[in-house]
Amino acid sequence: MSVSESTLKALKQLGLTEYETHAYLALVAGGQMGASDVSSKSKVPYSRIYDVLGRLEEKQFIQIKRTKPTTYIAKAPTEVMRLVRLDWEERLKESSKVVVEELQPLFEKETKVTPRDVWVIHGRAAILAKAMEMLSAAKEEVLLSLPSFDLSAEDVDAVVERVLHVKAKVRILTSSITDTLKEVIPNRFEVRTRDRVFGAGLVVDHRDTLIMLAGGDESDEFLGIYSSHAIFAAMSSSYFESLWKDSAPL
Repeated sequence: MSVSESTLKALKQLGLTEYETHAYLALVAGGQMGASDVSSKSKVPYSRIYDVLGRLEEKQFIQIKRTKPTTYIAKAPTEVMRLVRLDWEERLKESSKVVVEELQPLFEKETKVTPRDVWVIHGRAAILAKAMEMLSAAKEEVLLSLPSFDLSAEDVDAVVERVLHVKAKVRILTSSITDTLKEVIPNRFEVRTRDRVFGAGLVVDHRDTLIMLAGGDESDEFLGIYSSHAIFAAMSSSYFESLWKDSAPL
């Protein structure tokens, strides 16, 4: 099966090895097959094919019918992407909790951050209210990352409308933007898009930082961290810049 280099790169970024990629593509193109057929069509050595197929099942790219003989079936790419996204979001939520709980006390001890330098904000409404406050006070620069930049998301539309009226320099990073908004974004704004933007982040005037660390379906499951400490702004800005370089201008 011949696919573009961009697709091969995307599959690698999703965590597949070269052998796993070839095996999955063979199943996508060939339908249900036994291990020997997958090996033959994918050019994966037969001595490795069972390990490769087992890892593909663990990564939720294929399903295995344990009949006699055992057969392998590729899951639809749309289903795979949904499962991968859910898995990443869950891992991000768990990792964020572990990192913050263990490293935040060490960070505060070493950098002598006072309690007034960092606030944990609980709940979607409280986080959005803080974002509105920060945008209203912006004077120099705003760095904003959002999974989707539109006016249809509940509550987020207020933040989008507010940022459109900011007089400071504004750079926006998102994975999607509506045509309606493209027409009203000020020319002085810089907007770039990339395939995936997880969570939301806001840095204002190289000082104030707001990050939504994790969230579930319920409003009170959203957790944010706000900081007025310069080191937080520097770290967040550096991460934003790394994503910005690997994104496409609007």
